[in-house]
Amino acid sequence: MENWQKALRLLRKKEKDVHLTVNPELWELFRKACKKEGTTPNQKISELVLRYLEETGILDEYLK
Repeated sequence: MENWQKALRLLRKKEKDVHLTVNPELWELFRKACKKEGTTPNQKISELVLRYLEETGILDEYLK
């Protein structure tokens, strides 16, 4: 299991509201893609952020 998947489980219950400005058409496409995949936009964005943190090496520092 990748580190981002481990961190996602650890952080699942710790959430913070954030403001996100996205083109409405892109958001609708993203929302539909998430639904088709069986996930939610919030879950997918969290996953994308964690993957990015893993790629940059910051996640490994956090999980130590």
